[in-house]
Amino acid sequence: MKIKFLSQAACFLGTVGLFFSSHAQQMTAVTAGDFQKTGDWKTAQSVTMHPQKASFVKTTAGNDILLGSGGAKAVLLVGTGDLRLKMDFMLSAGASAALVLPTGHTLKLTDSWRASQLDASVCGSIEANAPLQNACKAPGLWQSIEIQMRRTASAQIEALKLNGNLVQESLVLGKATQPEGNVQLEIQSGTMAVTNVAYQLLRDERPVQLTNLSYELYKGWAEKPEQINPKNLLKKENTTILTQEWGQGEKNFYVIYEGMIDAVKAGEYSFDFRYKGHLWLDIDGKNVLPSGWSEFLQKPVVATLRLDQGKHPFRLVYHKTPWRSEALGVFVSAQGVRPYPLHVASSLPEPDPIPVLAVKPLGQAEMVRSFIQMEGEKTKRTHALSVGTPEGVHYSLDLNRGSLLQFWKGGFANTTDMWYERGEPQLLVPMSGAITTKGQSDFAMLADANAPWPDSSASISFKGYRLNKKGIPTVTYRVGNDDMTDEIAPENGSLTRTLTGTSGYVKAVTAQNITVVEKGLYAIDNHRFYLQIDPKIKPTIRTQNGSQELLLPLNGVVKYALIW
Repeated sequence: MKIKFLSQAACFLGTVGLFFSSHAQQMTAVTAGDFQKTGDWKTAQSVTMHPQKASFVKTTAGNDILLGSGGAKAVLLVGTGDLRLKMDFMLSAGASAALVLPTGHTLKLTDSWRASQLDASVCGSIEANAPLQNACKAPGLWQSIEIQMRRTASAQIEALKLNGNLVQESLVLGKATQPEGNVQLEIQSGTMAVTNVAYQLLRDERPVQLTNLSYELYKGWAEKPEQINPKNLLKKENTTILTQEWGQGEKNFYVIYEGMIDAVKAGEYSFDFRYKGHLWLDIDGKNVLPSGWSEFLQKPVVATLRLDQGKHPFRLVYHKTPWRSEALGVFVSAQGVRPYPLHVASSLPEPDPIPVLAVKPLGQAEMVRSFIQMEGEKTKRTHALSVGTPEGVHYSLDLNRGSLLQFWKGGFANTTDMWYERGEPQLLVPMSGAITTKGQSDFAMLADANAPWPDSSASISFKGYRLNKKGIPTVTYRVGNDDMTDEIAPENGSLTRTLTGTSGYVKAVTAQNITVVEKGLYAIDNHRFYLQIDPKIKPTIRTQNGSQELLLPLNGVVKYALIW
């Protein structure tokens, strides 16, 4: 048995959480040759487009990307059944395309990144149903879409994500309008590129069951199961169900289950545990969950296990504590199998909703001081300032390092972790998917443009900020012996950063790759976002520690824009 333990990850208890947290699921990859194509299609290894120029399309030879223009159609035969589909796509400026689902219903893929109205013309709309938010990126950037749908008498979109943002959920579309079995791409205008297409058919099967169940119920408190006093045994008997309800009425109790996990066939299975209190789990004598503590049902614990065919002895210990209500649920999924419960429904009551404490900029910009946790870092950024604007373009700064940490569009700030109950872990979380940076200092005093960028930010100190009439801060730093100012403000759907100083260098971006689109315009990290500067300025693009950096000399005013 191979065990892979994954830490807690926030997701919803309902539809979306179960669908997109299934770590055992593998999808069937699709190549350009798998499509049945009509019209103007070609393949490419790389594609470069322009955010404003519709006819600007450059390619390199290869087969990884499928590229088509207006009127082109491509059909993918996926077979019948409930479908999960994902792909990456790129649109030229003003382009419009449609993804026709197996039921005949149409998902719109349009250049709507600057759309001011949230209507059925916005990218992510299905038929006449507008998306929950405009999550579209600028033309020429790679975008991702992931959809899961159930095909019964009435087709249902269970979840649709655009660029990692939930834009449709539990949407009933009605009866199918075409025979099942295929997905179709139709390009109505402009140019569209498609890559990383994959799909999966999901079945309502139950390849794993619990058998030979028995349980023991103990009252009272113990730090660990081995410390339970045998005198506190309340009940011991065989059962056919998994539930925490044996301890109903007790403020503090242990339920210890023993039995068999019966796997119909060998494979990798994903177990999704949802509970309040403590949970321990051993399978085949090996520990799977080591005394895991969980406070919220919305934060599941997921373990991926490789099980051989046959029966596997298990021991599950659930500890209900006095300060939490009882709740225990175990869901399982496998390759091509929808998640299903091993517990009875009454064992996992609907959770009390955690209120979303959101900050919304109305009229002028809003600022929030908080902690921010960057991916891959063990410690929090403790001196962060996040700025939200009524234009729906937002960002976070590390004031200790003079670093732009992240930027995003849509809703501004989820401050629930700052204020709900005990207010731990004091984190601000963007309301929609953010583009994050390396988090290093963005300016430094260098001998020349070839000098290594300093690891330390000791020469940078935050001095304060002033606000303009719109509430946008201009931050002042002391860098070495000089003062410099930093203002980041929304402009035409993007962010414009203006830095003023007398010496040193600005590191506008650190990335895996920086691609020149045209003079003054650069695509960052395989077209994740754009960096735009005055084409008269000649930047230094260099490689340091395996990453590319774009440096600008700071001898007066430096201005650049982030477009996504």
